[in-house]
Amino acid sequence: MNQILGNVEIELQKEKRYHFKYLFVFSISIMILFSSFFMYEIYHANINKKKSQFFQHNYEIVQLYASNNSDIYTNLENNNSYTKKFVIGEINIPSLNISYPIFSKLDDETLKISPCIFHGKMPPESGNLCIAGHNYNNDQFFSLIYKLKKGDIIRIYDINHHKYTYTVFANYEVKTDDLSPISSLKSNHELTLVTCNNFNNHRIIVKAHY
Repeated sequence: MNQILGNVEIELQKEKRYHFKYLFVFSISIMILFSSFFMYEIYHANINKKKSQFFQHNYEIVQLYASNNSDIYTNLENNNSYTKKFVIGEINIPSLNISYPIFSKLDDETLKISPCIFHGKMPPESGNLCIAGHNYNNDQFFSLIYKLKKGDIIRIYDINHHKYTYTVFANYEVKTDDLSPISSLKSNHELTLVTCNNFNNHRIIVKAHY
């Protein structure tokens, strides 16, 4: 009887060891999977950052050597919105130590490279200039705009390197179907930055004016 009980106990121990090994292997596999996904996201974020730096560099070269871009800019002002995609300016936020080129038109691929205009027009045109940027939950693109507070400075440069300094007056969140942040009186000079809050699927909104 003792021998039978002993054999049963040995079998139970073997089964426990088997289950432990299975759980261990499963846990390691899950860790590797998540680590691979995390590294993949970091890799692509770095690639997009390099692309953004490339566009930034070319934008600066254009500023240095362009003798007269006023005709191009005037033609843009005659439109209600930008229909072609190109680098139209630069956004600089000193308190976050970020500076990126601004694309004139928003789409998924371009948004991975740099912030994009999705509503409004570049200054000196009045209205509400709305710029969207990705949130990678790091220090890139618009990931840190939730830290902006009342009184912080945001600088917008156009293609002729004219500087427009905006002052933050609000920072809040809205649901994805709330379009109120893009509305504004046409006589105002307003800037709206938009990015995602990846934890609750809301939108982070930063409002500024000059």
